[in-house]
Order: sequence, then C-alpha cells, then structure tokens
Amino acid sequence: MERIGVGIVGAGGIASAHAKAVEQLKGEATLIGVADIDEDRARAFARRHQIPVWTTEYEDLLHRDDIHVIHLCTPHHLHAPYAIAALKAGKHVLVEKPLATSLEEADQMLTAAQKANRQLGVVFQLRFEPDVRRAREVIRSGVLGKPFYAEVSCLWWRRPVYYEVSWRGKWATEGGGAVINQAVHHIDLLIHLIGMPDEVEAHIDTIAHEIEVEDWCLANFRWQDGLHAVFCASTAAELETDASRMLVLGQYGTVQMFPFRPYSRQEERLLRIAEVCRTVPERELPGHTALVHDFLRAVRERRAPLVSGVEGRQALELVTAIYQSAFTGEPVSLPLTPQSPCYTTAGKLEMARRYVEQRAKRT
Repeated sequence: MERIGVGIVGAGGIASAHAKAVEQLKGEATLIGVADIDEDRARAFARRHQIPVWTTEYEDLLHRDDIHVIHLCTPHHLHAPYAIAALKAGKHVLVEKPLATSLEEADQMLTAAQKANRQLGVVFQLRFEPDVRRAREVIRSGVLGKPFYAEVSCLWWRRPVYYEVSWRGKWATEGGGAVINQAVHHIDLLIHLIGMPDEVEAHIDTIAHEIEVEDWCLANFRWQDGLHAVFCASTAAELETDASRMLVLGQYGTVQMFPFRPYSRQEERLLRIAEVCRTVPERELPGHTALVHDFLRAVRERRAPLVSGVEGRQALELVTAIYQSAFTGEPVSLPLTPQSPCYTTAGKLEMARRYVEQRAKRT
C-alpha cells in the first residue's frame, strides 16, 4: 500500500480534526472523499480540505477502491450500521467515541471486523496526552504503592442550544447524556490507568435541560482488591470553565490530572516519580492527531492500533453498567453478559423509557 486513501463520513465539527490529522501525513495518507447527508456541508468541507470527492451517500465511499480507511464522525446511533457496512466492504474503520450505543452493537462491530480481517479503532485521544502517559507509567511502576482510592469528575456546562441538534438529548440516537457523550473519555482513562471495576452503583438525573437523557451522574466503583472510586459527570455544572479531574491515591503517594501533579511526603518517592516521568517522551502532536496517525500507521504496518475497538467496548461496558444500575436502583456486577437488561439496544431503550416516565412523574 503506497498511500492510504481515507474517506470521512460526517462533516460536522469533529471531522475537521480528522481531516487536519490526515493532511499532516503527507506521503503516507491522503483524503479521497467525504460524505454528509447535508449537500452544502459536504461540498464546503471538501472545498475547505481540498478533498476531490464529496457525496451525500456514504455508500459511494465504500465502493471506491482508492479508499482504504473510513473515519466515522456521525451521530452515535449510526456508528454501528455504518461501521459494519464499511468493514464488510473491506475498509478499516476509525470511529469517534463512543464505539456504539449498546454492547450488542459493539459486539456486532467487533465480529464484523474479525470476519473482514480489518482494523476497528475508536477515538479516545486523551490517552495520547503527556499527563495521561506520565500518570500511567507512575502508577504501573509501583512507586505510589497499591492504589486504594480514585476520583474522576467531568463537570461541564452545555447550553440548551447544544441539545437542539436533532440527535442529541435522546436515548435512541445519543445513547445517553453526560456519561456516554462527554465523560466517556474519563471512563476510558479510569480503565486505562487502574483497570475495570468489579461493581458499579450509580444514580442519574436530568437537572437543568429539557432532554430525555441525563445531565448529571454520580457513581461508586469497587474492585475486589479493595480499591474504590467515585465518579461524577454533568453537563449542568455552571462553572467559569469546564472542569475535569482525576486523582489516584496510593499507599505512598498520589497522582493527579489535569494538570499532572504527583505528591508524596517521602522525598525519595518524589525522586523516583521524577525518574519515571523522564522515561516518557514528549509528543509533538496533540492527542487527536496522534491517535489518527497511530491508527493509519497501524493499518500500514498490519498491527493493532493503540486504541482498538476492544478497548472502546470496555469503556462502553462500564457506561452501560452505570446506566443499568441507575435504571434498576441496584448495584451491578461486571462483566455484563448478553442476558444483562441493558446489553441489547432494545433492552436499554426500554429501561430508558421507564426512567423518562418515572422522572416525569416526579416533576
């Protein structure tokens, strides 16, 4: 493969980050086509990024032999059907977060990728940020001792106009609210840094917006080895700026993001933390660009990308467990199975419908 041909499906705001990342891989990848149901938007995007082909039908891109990779920048509910179609057409697929709206869809995507012998990746660009890479190495080195507590928060504000976009704010198309859309990045980082919990207990509510889905969540995570974590996500936090935080406490020290700050009362430990951090090279590229470059090079090198569809499914599994616990009012044990009430798209939507009805009665 001399040069990787790329097609982008969905020409909304995030698609520009994908296009700019591909443009930087001159000689390795090139933008061939873009598809969007809005003709004017597709045409304007193609002109802006000098893409030779634009269309309102995404299938047009799947029929082209010069397109090897499809980037999906569509609403959440279209990720699974579009990805599966692209994989069956022999394309590698990079999907914006979340991987899908249900575990049923995610497993169908992974099966399609395996059958087609094609790569499936998901965009969790925060993994490539220096803060995250340093924190991961510090935790893995053992210098902090055994982690026993973590805090994760994603406290953002979204104006009502944000939810006026037709697919947002609805269980059937967005798949949820603050948890699956905004805080799924933080869920992924939690798993990436300290692993998947064994039990989840969660509460959700809709506080400040006229929408079906949640704009607030509080959850407790527990691990069998005694580790505990608290997770909070909201798009109803009226703060001066969006606030995110992640904190991991160990026996001998603490690491915090964002920004990255290690702590220890033992000077020797701080010196060892500094040594670990020096082993993490600086990246010249921002997270989104670094992730796109890794995925396209993984295709060229016939290796798995650093953030694969399997890892995208893990984050979705924890998101699903949060919703299931909130819907049922009971703790949820992991892993989830196909018999779990929120595993299928239909099962999750039915439980969401009951949540909406019960909330309406309260108000």
